[in-house]
Amino acid sequence: MESREDKLIALIGLLSACLITVVFLFAVTWLNDVRRSAQAVPEAQACYAPVEPAASAPARP
Repeated sequence: MESREDKLIALIGLLSACLITVVFLFAVTWLNDVRRSAQAVPEAQACYAPVEPAASAPARP
């Protein structure tokens, strides 16, 4: 009977360690994502090359 209790305690300890590891990795990932989201997002217009005036248009005085 003592052997079963030892195995059960070892299994509970292993599952607890796995749960703590998963929670820790989730927290680290979430905090890293929150920190990076605070940065300014570039505007979409900044990705395009500036439009130059057409060559056929007459110059204005």
